[in-house]
Amino acid sequence: MGYGLYDWLLDGWEWWPGIIPLLIEPLVPPEHIGPIRSFVIDSLEMTTILVFLIVNTILLIWLERKISSGRAWTARGPVFIDFNYGHFFGRTWKFGLLQNIAEFLKFFSKEDIVPEKADKFPFNVGFFAFVVAPPFILGALLPLGATLVIADPAVGFLLIFALFSLYPVGVLITGWSSNNKYSLIGGFRSAVQMISYEIPLMLSIASVVLVTNSFSFVEIAKQQATLLLPFAILMPIGFIIFMAALTAETERVPFDIPEAEAELVMGWRTELTGFRYMMSMATEYFILLIGAFIGVFLFWGGPYLPFNLFKHEIETIHLLAFLIILVKLWIFIFLYIWVRASLPRVRPDQLLDIGWKGLIPLAILNIIYIVLIMLYYPQFFGVVP
Repeated sequence: MGYGLYDWLLDGWEWWPGIIPLLIEPLVPPEHIGPIRSFVIDSLEMTTILVFLIVNTILLIWLERKISSGRAWTARGPVFIDFNYGHFFGRTWKFGLLQNIAEFLKFFSKEDIVPEKADKFPFNVGFFAFVVAPPFILGALLPLGATLVIADPAVGFLLIFALFSLYPVGVLITGWSSNNKYSLIGGFRSAVQMISYEIPLMLSIASVVLVTNSFSFVEIAKQQATLLLPFAILMPIGFIIFMAALTAETERVPFDIPEAEAELVMGWRTELTGFRYMMSMATEYFILLIGAFIGVFLFWGGPYLPFNLFKHEIETIHLLAFLIILVKLWIFIFLYIWVRASLPRVRPDQLLDIGWKGLIPLAILNIIYIVLIMLYYPQFFGVVP
């Protein structure tokens, strides 16, 4: 169990230990007050992190509209959409801030339609249980500072990728149960793509595990602080593989083949309407945000700065560590938005060639490179022979 957000906020507050007993002492025995306090704090932390991720997802959608659609493709709406409330409020919304609200209201006003000949049980369960739910469970495993984390299990991000692996299952079930050939083909495309790119993704992460001998976000970030430089610089090939594979895992350009609207209408999302369609798109951005979070800790040192700058302050001032993570997170996301605005979609055969003939051999060579350095120059990664 990690050191949580509310543990930090409540440290030194002498009145806090007395509040919960005062409220619940007539109801429960004294020996149960401690576990109830822990449950309340963990629940508050989970809610806080979930709100944090949802707010950042909304900002991510807005920022991508601004950079990709608005600036790179010169679409007027995402940049200038506005409600004029007169001289006082007239310039408040000149940055397209109301675009997401307009989209939200539009999708919620639409009817939730289930195809008449669809297999309704897997159509509902497959989508909500395997596509929407897993990403929202991951909040407890994401650190918000050098030590601020609800749970820091030994398996760490392996548990995150285990939950991620449910996503293609849900996509395939949703596409198959829609009773629509475009949805079915899109579901199969998505499953093939994710399975293909999970291999180089895990191989790129394996190089980090070899060096740090840990699956913990906190420990991996500390190891990079000890090395003075992040792994993105020490093992750049692994970082590039991670970026490319994560792009394919989140079905973003140039790997958005499962929902290629030119030939598949909207792929596995074809029969999703209203609220369902909005949730499917929001989940895609949510997964990208979590993937960027993982990349920041695995390759950019988490809250730590290069050359151990302000290390003591980062470990003691939790707000500073949180702000550093936030800045790195949005730089990471900006790179993905930049790629989307710059590259065209690849063909399905090119997609498989890039994964199986390009990234996987490159990831194996990267691991060989890491192993050779650890054998012949162990001090490079701080390994003690």
